[in-house]
Amino acid sequence: MRMAVAAALLLAAAGAQAGALTECGGATRAQAELMACLQSAKRLAAERMLESFLAIEQQFGRQPAEAAGGRSSALLRQSQRDFERYLQSHCLLAQQRAVGAAAGPAALACEVDQLRARAAALEVLAVDTAN
Repeated sequence: MRMAVAAALLLAAAGAQAGALTECGGATRAQAELMACLQSAKRLAAERMLESFLAIEQQFGRQPAEAAGGRSSALLRQSQRDFERYLQSHCLLAQQRAVGAAAGPAALACEVDQLRARAAALEVLAVDTAN
């Protein structure tokens, strides 16, 4: 089962490489259209990530106390806080590396890609936990 989880995480990371910037048209779109597309993608990615987080948190809450459900839930919340700090610093770095007008889209696309990857990782964890 752990191999399946690792494979799914690799696939999620590979899927994130396609990237929100590419999906939204990158350099082929006007700045305002690009930002609107990225903001919409971020909203959808954040919703998916939150739904995945809440689903697995609910699964942990249904586990019997002897199965360490409470400890798992606390670890999940800590993992989410760690992810949020990582997201901020990682995407700030992406923004600083971009040049000029590309800085805003680069940071937003980074957030979308990282939120999607986190949602995929949580979904894999939910499946692994359910089995």
